[in-house]
Amino acid sequence: MELPVNLAKQSSEAFLETFVNLYEHSPWFVERSLPLVIVDEKYNSLEKFHELLSDIMLNSDNDLQDNLIVAHPTLAGKKAQNKELTDFSTIEQKSAGLSDCSDSEIELFESLNKEYFSKFEFPFIMAVKEKNKSEIVSKFKERIENSKNQERSNALDEINKIAWLRIKEIYGV
Repeated sequence: MELPVNLAKQSSEAFLETFVNLYEHSPWFVERSLPLVIVDEKYNSLEKFHELLSDIMLNSDNDLQDNLIVAHPTLAGKKAQNKELTDFSTIEQKSAGLSDCSDSEIELFESLNKEYFSKFEFPFIMAVKEKNKSEIVSKFKERIENSKNQERSNALDEINKIAWLRIKEIYGV
């Protein structure tokens, strides 16, 4: 898939504004990609652009990665209930039915979030778009058994999946 317009060449401001929220409250990934996107036509491909962003994130230092991980909201958590999520997170959680939880489902998600956070010291992260509540609960229960290193790796993988889905959302593909 090609970028309809190379925003980086037209306007750095438009590029940054368009992609600033791909990574939850962490615009620096996109900022770091800008000089490379400007000079290399291969990043007009959505896949290559995502690959570049993924490489930047995965090759960043642990502190930056950890800050990115903890910037993510809990699923069906207080921020969602209080409508304090980013637009992308709101759409993603809503698509998975997490905005329409019963009281017992909210209790279940609160319990799972608490157990997960207690064990790993960061929120459970999953690309929930195109998933449903039972798939999410199943993954929660499966991944709680992992080591902290495995879950940190899973979190980074899921964050890159989320970024890909957000790129596709921006371009309606």
